[in-house]
Amino acid sequence: MINIYKNHIFILIATTLLTLIFSGSIDYTESKYSNSDLNKYITMAEASPGLDTDVIRPFVYRIGAPWVAGLLPFSIPINFYLLNLFALIALILSFYFFLIEFGVEKKLALIISIIFQLNKYFYIFLAWNQFQLNDTLSLAVLFYSFVLIKRRNIIFLFFLMVPSILVKEYVLFIIPAGIVYLHLNESNNKNIFRFSLISLVSILLFMFIRKLIVSDGGESLFIQYTTQVIYYTTPKLLLKRFIIPFTPFGLLPIIFYKDLAQFFKFNKHFFIYSLTVIVLSFFGEPERLIEPLAPVYYLFVAVLIRKYILLNENEIFSNKILILLVVSSFLSSFYHLWGIILLPNELLSIISTIFFNLLVGTILYFSQRLSKNKIEVRMDS
Repeated sequence: MINIYKNHIFILIATTLLTLIFSGSIDYTESKYSNSDLNKYITMAEASPGLDTDVIRPFVYRIGAPWVAGLLPFSIPINFYLLNLFALIALILSFYFFLIEFGVEKKLALIISIIFQLNKYFYIFLAWNQFQLNDTLSLAVLFYSFVLIKRRNIIFLFFLMVPSILVKEYVLFIIPAGIVYLHLNESNNKNIFRFSLISLVSILLFMFIRKLIVSDGGESLFIQYTTQVIYYTTPKLLLKRFIIPFTPFGLLPIIFYKDLAQFFKFNKHFFIYSLTVIVLSFFGEPERLIEPLAPVYYLFVAVLIRKYILLNENEIFSNKILILLVVSSFLSSFYHLWGIILLPNELLSIISTIFFNLLVGTILYFSQRLSKNKIEVRMDS
């Protein structure tokens, strides 16, 4: 078992390096990025070890990663690049261990992790834009926090969760789900109390930072949310929130809604977590802010693959389907703005997204039908 873990970790580190190399790096000097998030983080890093309170909210509160990037001895872009490399490794390993911890067989967990790395919004974007280091680090902490809660490693969770508030507030998303999970699965009230205490400390630190650092620029959380929630509920942007980011698996929750209902029935904590992420995702960009949902979403994908593909008695058929899913994930990662391979225009990106979502949805649908047919034949015989 240890050798399997070592081999898989080596593979995931290697694929991270390949993703980083082939994704290239954002040309942050271009005028079109002049008002983007990255400039706020660069400004904060340049002010390290001090703080630049002229940076607008909420970026000014996310002091952790830019502060460290500013302390390293190289240029600011190189510092971000090096830190982002380690953060990307931490992210994919936390994702991999999340899948294993919640019941996915190791080989399938490796395949799903590689598929996650091929997601142009969730992983390739973070490899391409090293200045989103805050996102990469906070997502790694968030994903691994699930593992620590399941293992009841509350002490380590404290030393991971509380400081991460200084990076970004993503880790707070786990609080409702963590309380529900421990309440349903924990007979020791001491662990529930400890997790509740850690959650309270994290929330208080979140609030304290916003009282300590005064910035007049940007919008308050209330104004930001009430403005964005209306704008991002249009049909087009609902697609950009719930289907397009999960390409080529974006249609699976719709096609397999009964399986999804069953999945949430036996995993109530994941249902609570999904609701939390969805509600809070309306603070900004639909593709990026839905990423905290990725581990649960891909865990559901893994359940479908195991149920309708891996349990097929024809091993050759199962392996071919798995290869097709990985290839589809690779081809659907091509994009006109960033990616391993750049497409010439937005139209081709749209066509690719539609085609591969339909393709993978069709593959899983017919795999389900074949699986049902086999069961019916056995019952009849």
